[in-house]
Amino acid sequence: MKWTLDNQRKSIIEDQHQYKCISAGRRWGKTHLALLWLLDGYIEPNQRRWYVCPTYRQGKTIVMPMLRDIARNTLGCTINESELTIRFANGAEVAIKGAENEDNLRGVGLSKVVLDEFAFMKPHVWQEIILPMLSDTKGQAFFIGTPDGINHFYDVFLRGLGDDPDWKSWQFRTIDGGFVDKKILESNKKNMDERTWKQEFEASFETAQNRCAYNFNRETHCKKAEVITEKKFWGCDFNVGAMSAVLCCEYSDSVLHYYEEIRLVNSNTEELAREMRNIQPNIPVYPDPAGQARSTTSSKSDHTILRDFGFRIVARRSHSPHRDRLNALNRKLKNAEGMIGMTVDPKLKFLIKDLEMTQRDKHGGIDKSNPELTHFLDACSYLIDYRFPVTRRTATSINW
Repeated sequence: MKWTLDNQRKSIIEDQHQYKCISAGRRWGKTHLALLWLLDGYIEPNQRRWYVCPTYRQGKTIVMPMLRDIARNTLGCTINESELTIRFANGAEVAIKGAENEDNLRGVGLSKVVLDEFAFMKPHVWQEIILPMLSDTKGQAFFIGTPDGINHFYDVFLRGLGDDPDWKSWQFRTIDGGFVDKKILESNKKNMDERTWKQEFEASFETAQNRCAYNFNRETHCKKAEVITEKKFWGCDFNVGAMSAVLCCEYSDSVLHYYEEIRLVNSNTEELAREMRNIQPNIPVYPDPAGQARSTTSSKSDHTILRDFGFRIVARRSHSPHRDRLNALNRKLKNAEGMIGMTVDPKLKFLIKDLEMTQRDKHGGIDKSNPELTHFLDACSYLIDYRFPVTRRTATSINW
């Protein structure tokens, strides 16, 4: 295919954000663009620049031939095909790496790095390995890839759409790249299901089929709304790792709007209750029912601690089955008639992440294997399950 550096691609290469991300459909031209960015500008003596793929094999078979073709026009460099490196006379080096060999990803400072198909790497490769290697050099990172559901690549992409001045994201369909004929794309579309088509060729972050909050949609549910004072409620979940609480108001038509969240890491119930009181005191709390019998950090029960801080506890005496609670949550998100029963302020990043990413386990319940997820989904859904249950229960509640 003939590659041309149009104005749009040129502007992406020249963009000065420290961290950049492109979500693009297959065959858009991500790899070639990222290589041009990696080699762009003056390469200082002894600098290290890396191109990281999910596997070493991908780097060798896909990226190295493209890098070799580009580097042939670069003066003063030596190409080493066996080591997947390009070395310059001043000691600088550009290398291709595989993310599956983590021991081979440590020990040097990087001025630039590309993370190709980041959705298929382990999340900690960025946070725990690559990011520290950029800190001393104030280096730049460029994430590229096609989505694979809602995962850590989605998190990175969203950062570039937000207010963080260090991040910038772009999104392109395959057809936007100009390398695949429209007739071929139309033929592919006929042979693929809608979800796969949107993900692979429109770079859409499609939700996984076993998502707990399957009715949640960011475009539909995330919005600013007026906060009323008449009916406000807290929902909370108790965990040693992360104490979690969400605050909502209820309108006259029973629509809920979640507009505040609290996340306290390595904390305790007293600190959570104090923070809740500082934001909105003296209102009902719908907590984890298990908190009536035990405390995560104190001799008093979690419910007793909340009550001591002036809150009224409203909870079931025992947990509802996960399926019932999730059914209540999804019905509140959108019922069978298409009515939206809850909204979320866009700033509630932890609640939104839980709604988008928490999965069902093999029994249809909530998958608790990821310690970073589920806490805000729980805090939100305890309240909904009590106030808007799918299955009515009698004589099973505490209200004190």
